[in-house]
Amino acid sequence: MSDMVTGVVRKKVVLRREEILDATVEQIKQRGIAATRITDVAGALGVSSGLIYYHFETKEQLIEATFAHAARNELDAARAVLSRPAPVVTRLKALLRVYSPAAKAVPGWRLWIDGYSAGLRDRGLMEVMQDLDGEWKKIFTSLIEEGIASGDFHCADARTATWRITLFLDGLAVQMVARRGALKRDEAMLWMRERTAAELGIDPDVLGPRR
Repeated sequence: MSDMVTGVVRKKVVLRREEILDATVEQIKQRGIAATRITDVAGALGVSSGLIYYHFETKEQLIEATFAHAARNELDAARAVLSRPAPVVTRLKALLRVYSPAAKAVPGWRLWIDGYSAGLRDRGLMEVMQDLDGEWKKIFTSLIEEGIASGDFHCADARTATWRITLFLDGLAVQMVARRGALKRDEAMLWMRERTAAELGIDPDVLGPRR
């Protein structure tokens, strides 16, 4: 087989793998991790289960790869915010829009909450989730460190502020997803701004208007 043909075949394999991961994301959103089967993913793609097993030997491997795949776009967006040539407060607001359940669509958070729950019984998935959480915390910490250095933020430790902010937002996500409708979005947005501002020693109005 020529190098050109080999390259085309490899490209098709990579593309098919991406399609499998995209389809798995949608199946998990619809069914949840526990109820999603290899046959469901194959059926959604109109292919045999054997093709799924060609890429992933077990369902556990498929789920782990799916979460890493699903996180890629959001993490890329967050890193793009971090490197943007804009004031640090402007970038903080953009970063909160990417991460916060109060600022973005809740369905994406259903996936993550399901993943954290399933990770309690799947060590491999737990490690994937912890790695993704660590990447998010690095991004927040880097931005907060920059804000402290520039004098825009007033807190003693960027790491501590990051943990407190993300813990609050994670808890907010659980409430908004598990108790749908119990908390109004505007109220959640206000609390997000107030909590974040309190940790960073800034005026909440800098992050958005109060309502």
